[in-house]
Amino acid sequence: MNNTTVEECVNALNETIECVSGSSSIFDDIEIMLLAVAALLGIAAWGIQKYKTLSADGKITLDELINSVGEVKEKTAEAKAELKTIEDTLESRNVAELKAILKERGLSVSGKKADLIARLKE
Repeated sequence: MNNTTVEECVNALNETIECVSGSSSIFDDIEIMLLAVAALLGIAAWGIQKYKTLSADGKITLDELINSVGEVKEKTAEAKAELKTIEDTLESRNVAELKAILKERGLSVSGKKADLIARLKE
């Protein structure tokens, strides 16, 4: 049984993002996929832990669900912040780096920086 807490998963994800975004290398598909998977695993781990807590007595009441809404909103905000961090890494890249990523993916490298970023987000 894995005793890793959701907080430990989120902390590990944050450290990974800081490490990768501080790097001067270009993001490739594998790095972005790993970040996304780490974020999803953190959310899934939290969800499973919350479900176990709520159903510990064998039932989940409406009051328990209502009381959990604030926590769900907080976790959603955290997930959005993590996604924003991933998107911001594209914004921090220069045009040459963005064009290199696009070229690796076989996509057009023409246009302004905003066009390149939009093409990568698609």
